[in-house]
Amino acid sequence: RTVITTASYEARKFGVKTGMAIWEAKRCCPELILVAGNNRRYIRTSAGIMGMMMDYTPLVETFSIDEAFMDVTGSLKLFGTPENIACRLKSRIRQRFGLTCSIGVAPNKLLAKLASDMEKPDGLTVIRPEAVAGVLEKAPIRDLCGIGRKTEQSLKLLGITTCGELGRYPLEILRRQFGVMGEHLRRMGRGEDGSPVVPDRDAEPVRSEE
Repeated sequence: RTVITTASYEARKFGVKTGMAIWEAKRCCPELILVAGNNRRYIRTSAGIMGMMMDYTPLVETFSIDEAFMDVTGSLKLFGTPENIACRLKSRIRQRFGLTCSIGVAPNKLLAKLASDMEKPDGLTVIRPEAVAGVLEKAPIRDLCGIGRKTEQSLKLLGITTCGELGRYPLEILRRQFGVMGEHLRRMGRGEDGSPVVPDRDAEPVRSEE
């Protein structure tokens, strides 16, 4: 019953995917090397990296065990440009943990997430405000965080395959198709995201349904 938690980029080229059963993964890649997970080590490493981020700004929002958002607007006088901060962080993570990481620098969280996925596994991608429209014009809609497979399929039925097309699509049709989410999707296609970086200490606690 064991499944693949995640796959290396080499294994992915053979079709190995997260959630795939071991027997299925080995069928895709007979030479697959399996490594047992070590959750304690992952959590310890994650906490260490998040701590490094907070050396540059208190505005760090955990997105997952290996992803986070940083708002460095107030830190530029101390550390220089956002690119400089990103380079410092990448260097420190490599020296302390022996890990590569990909960082995206952009005007908001939506675009920063998009940028961070562009040059994995060891990239540093910067999307400047004046370049947003050009980047989104040809970017596939599936590359936007928040657009899953079902939404992608629904958008494709409307003839929308790129972010640029989504940003220009008639709002009334999107509202009719997706309800209140239609306007949000159109803003995403334009690279608009007003959500702030919320430090973990300020995040609302998860409430029990009991």
